[in-house]
Amino acid sequence: MSQPSSSARSRDTRILLAFASVYLFWGSTYLAIHVAGEHLPVPVVAACRSLLSTALIILICFFTGRSMRVPKGEGWRLALAGLLFMSANNMLLTWGEKMVPSGFAALVVCSTPIMIGIIEVLMVMSGRSGEPLNKRGWAGTLIGMAGIAVLVLPSIRAELAHKGIAGYSNPTRGVIVLLGAAIAFATGSVFSRRCRFQADTLVATGWQIGSAGLFNLCIALVSGGFHRAAWTWQGATSIVYLSIFGSLFGLVAFTYLLQNVAVTKVSTYAFVNPMIAVLLGFLILHERMVRAQLLGMGIIVAGVAMVVFSRLDLGKREIVGTSGQAVE
Repeated sequence: MSQPSSSARSRDTRILLAFASVYLFWGSTYLAIHVAGEHLPVPVVAACRSLLSTALIILICFFTGRSMRVPKGEGWRLALAGLLFMSANNMLLTWGEKMVPSGFAALVVCSTPIMIGIIEVLMVMSGRSGEPLNKRGWAGTLIGMAGIAVLVLPSIRAELAHKGIAGYSNPTRGVIVLLGAAIAFATGSVFSRRCRFQADTLVATGWQIGSAGLFNLCIALVSGGFHRAAWTWQGATSIVYLSIFGSLFGLVAFTYLLQNVAVTKVSTYAFVNPMIAVLLGFLILHERMVRAQLLGMGIIVAGVAMVVFSRLDLGKREIVGTSGQAVE
């Protein structure tokens, strides 16, 4: 058998680094979003986060000689993807975490891969091309969902034992809002995959975040969010972290993965992110880990593995054709 070429190994390394970035950085944003939302209005958080990320991307492109121009016809598609990722999803997630605990939010948001699978199935049924999960993929998705449930069930049970979710109002509305966030992100993921953007990954990310930032700014101004904002170092630091690691690094890595890996595999971030959030809570906030949570993490890893390898036959490697379409 021929050995993998250096370009193939380099691509594999980039994909692994991109997965690690999405898993780690987006997993840590649950805490940062919660802190930012406690101190600042939701539209202000979304606007400042997006605009700061856009400014950083423009500076990087300037110093590296990249042009911010994109191929004809891609601008509005990038803008639409940005509105789904960084406006609808981001604001709904921040709003939802005001009404339910972050662990509960993670449980709801982890339905994103299921929604992606359903969207893909609906596209196939309507006569369009799609990437529906096979039996192993669906099994892995359901196992991952079960792992998330085991992971957060102890904290949810403790909260419900005190006549509802203590310290939070309107938990039912919060679940509905978080489901909307998951639907927005699932739609954006499938849409981005279909568009097969030709623009440079960093430039494409800048267009997405910048378009969302302008929209979020308009919402913040119209709603009077800046007048109600009480700036604190915790809120400001959280926005900076979300801008650099959540939006810039995270979305650049995510955009790269969508163009090089099947969307059903990219969606495994929804299983790993809550696990990262719990680990950071344990290490930074000194939250106690129970055996059920450790068991949940093990189940999640098993589910992720099943989804990742669900579209690979034994002895074959997934490759990407010249158009960016994942083929086997």
